[in-house]
Amino acid sequence: MSDQSEGNKNEKARRLWMFISAFGIVFAFLSWFHEAAIAGDSILWKGPMALLLGLILYWVFVDRV
Repeated sequence: MSDQSEGNKNEKARRLWMFISAFGIVFAFLSWFHEAAIAGDSILWKGPMALLLGLILYWVFVDRV
């Protein structure tokens, strides 16, 4: 029984790590976008936009696999 709970804990930790990674990838991309002066004054929306797009990235590539 402990093997199953340990596996469940590992799965939760893996999913959390993948979500944080997706957020970080999108945040880095948006930072590059901002530095390239393509996005204009969207610096205030970078965090929430990275969270939303990271969630979508996670849902599309990780949760469905």
